[in-house]
Amino acid sequence: MSLLDPTLDLVFKLLLTRKPALLRDMLEAILGKTIRTLTVLNPGIPGELSRDKAIILDIRALLDDGSRVDLEMQIRVTAILPARLVYYGARDYADQLARGNDYDRLTPTTVIVWLVEPMVPPLDRLHSIFELRERHTHRLFSDQLSIHVLQLSALPPSSTTGYDDGVLRWARFFCARDLAALDQLASEDPIMSLAKQTLEELSQDPSTHRLARERADALKLYELELAATRHEGHKEGHSEGRKEGHSEGRKEGHSEGRKEGRAELLLELLATRFGPPSAEVRARIEAATIAQLDAWAKRVLTAATLADVLAPW
Repeated sequence: MSLLDPTLDLVFKLLLTRKPALLRDMLEAILGKTIRTLTVLNPGIPGELSRDKAIILDIRALLDDGSRVDLEMQIRVTAILPARLVYYGARDYADQLARGNDYDRLTPTTVIVWLVEPMVPPLDRLHSIFELRERHTHRLFSDQLSIHVLQLSALPPSSTTGYDDGVLRWARFFCARDLAALDQLASEDPIMSLAKQTLEELSQDPSTHRLARERADALKLYELELAATRHEGHKEGHSEGRKEGHSEGRKEGHSEGRKEGRAELLLELLATRFGPPSAEVRARIEAATIAQLDAWAKRVLTAATLADVLAPW
């Protein structure tokens, strides 16, 4: 089997939780401190969650000094990412206290996110750290909440200094596109050898391959749904602008836009699972009703063949 993509959030989590030494090494490199022990608070990945595009497959860990870490990998970057990172970090921090507890029980929370795509607007560093500081003097107000952003798109040349060697190695691991690059990393450091070995073990497991495929398909479906929604909204606005005052015309145009969006989404998803659809399949999908399209789309992630997807419903 081909190697799984470690930047897929499901594979990322399985890789780091399968061998805790990998997770500890990564956190020590990013946080710049020694971690004697850690506990992963959410180690499991129930099979059905891999198909839920709304689930965030992060790793929440409790370190030996009592501090907490929320670690994740993101392939796509959206405009709401900064707000979401602040929200999850603040929520994790606040969840430490039950009603009536003293504030001295609080320990620092750190959010860490690896990004395949750059931030918008992009940062100019591989590893950026955001903290609570005074705007003018940059004096630290509190160490209780911080956010680390690691942009794989900003991986510097090997000669560049200023980053922890461990951070650079992990970035190279995630950016490796062939076995030769992974072999080179494995020869440089024992932890990278373990990371390569663990990725190979995961890649040889058929059930993990199935979960990874379902997760990738679910994320692709989510992107297509967003694209279809934007397409429908554009068509609806365009139709209303041209046919203002003609209620039936607007309804018809909106319905047609919804149908076209769903058809495009289904064709894209079928191409991902089964290869480019034939002209016959394309014609059948374009002639289908919205109800048919929705029924077929629900089958894509679990159906074994194209015929199973398009079977009578």
